[in-house]
Amino acid sequence: MMIPDPAYIRQLFIKHAEGTATEAEAAFLIRYLQEGGSEEVLPGPEELIHITTAPKALDATATARVLDHILPAPATIRQAPRRIRYYGWAAMAAAVITTLVLVYRPSRPAPTLLTTTTSYGEIRQLTLPDGSQVTLNAGTTLQYDSIHWHTASKEVWIKGEAFFDVVPNHTAFTVHAGEAVAVQVLGTRFSVATQQQQVQVILNSGKVKVNISNHKQPAQSVVLQPGEMAAYHLQRGQLSLHQADTLQLTSWKDNQFTFRENSLEDIAEKLTAQFGVQITFDSPQLAQLRFTGTTPANNLDVILTILKSSLDIRIDQHNNQIMIKPAR
Repeated sequence: MMIPDPAYIRQLFIKHAEGTATEAEAAFLIRYLQEGGSEEVLPGPEELIHITTAPKALDATATARVLDHILPAPATIRQAPRRIRYYGWAAMAAAVITTLVLVYRPSRPAPTLLTTTTSYGEIRQLTLPDGSQVTLNAGTTLQYDSIHWHTASKEVWIKGEAFFDVVPNHTAFTVHAGEAVAVQVLGTRFSVATQQQQVQVILNSGKVKVNISNHKQPAQSVVLQPGEMAAYHLQRGQLSLHQADTLQLTSWKDNQFTFRENSLEDIAEKLTAQFGVQITFDSPQLAQLRFTGTTPANNLDVILTILKSSLDIRIDQHNNQIMIKPAR
C-alpha cells in the first residue's frame, strides 16, 4: 500500500464516526491500520464535536460510562453545554478504540488439532502435553488443540472409547464426547465411550462432572463418585446415573476383556466393535449362552478359541464373517 496522505486518513476516521464512510473506505481504513499505519492521524475531540448522535450499534450512555474509566475526557468536552456532544465524541472514541483493538491486538492462532486414531484390534497409549495418560481402545479417534493446550483450558475430543488418567492440576480439563456431552475433570481416572445409542462415562477414582448441553432440551449435569457411571441416551436426551463394575467395563485398557455371565449376543456386539467382524448365530438359543472369564482384548483368534472350548460351540469364520453353530 502506498503511504496515504495523513489528512485523508483523518477524514476517513471522521466519516466513519459520522456513519457516512463507504464500504470501500472502511476497508481501506482497516487495511491501513493492519499494515502498521500510525495512530497519530486519529482525529482529536475538536474534530468530532459536531457529531451529536452515537452510532446505532452503541449505547451512548454506556459508552460514556466505560470511557470514564479508560479515557480522560477533555475539559472542553466536559464543559460543553450539550452533553449529547460529549456522548458523540465518546461513541466515536469507543469506535476508534474498538477498531484499534481488533486490528492491533495479536490474533489468537487458529486451533491446530492433533489427531490420533486406532484401527480395529488396536489399543494404543499416548501422553498429552501436561503428562496425562490416555489409552485408546480400537476404532477410536482422539483430538486435542496443541496450540492452546497450555492456556487456561485444556480440551479433548473423543469418538470411540478412551481411558483417561489425568494429572492433578488447577487448569480446567474437559473431554468432549459427541455433540452434547462434556466431562469436567481435575485429577482422576475415568473412561468415556461413545456408542451408537448412548455415551457412557465411568469413574474409577477421583471426581468428574458430566454436563449435557443440548439445544433441544434443558441442560443436565451429574457429579460422579468412584464406581459410578453416567449414561446419556442420545435419542431420548436422557442422562442417568448407575453403579458400575469398573473392572469389567474398563479392563480393556489393560489389554483384556472381563466377562461376568455375559450373553454370547453381548459378547458378539463387543467383538464387532473391537474387530469389525460380523457375527451371526445358527439359532436364537446360541445367542443366549452365558460366559464368565477373561480374554485378551486385541487377539480375535484367541478369544474365539476360548469361547469355543468353554461353550461347546463351533465357529465358522470366513474373512470378517463369523457363524456360531452348535458343536454337534
